[in-house]
Amino acid sequence: MADAERQAIDVRKNMARLRAAREAKEASDEAVRLALPTPAVKKRSKKPTR
Repeated sequence: MADAERQAIDVRKNMARLRAAREAKEASDEAVRLALPTPAVKKRSKKPTR
């Protein structure tokens, strides 16, 4: 029983570590996205007439 509890604790610790890493990556990605200029809207190309 103690082994199962220890394993559950390890799983929760790992999930917390992965969550922290993901949140840090998302925050850095958002900072990079805000630093870059917004992409210009592309105009649709006209289809050639037949």
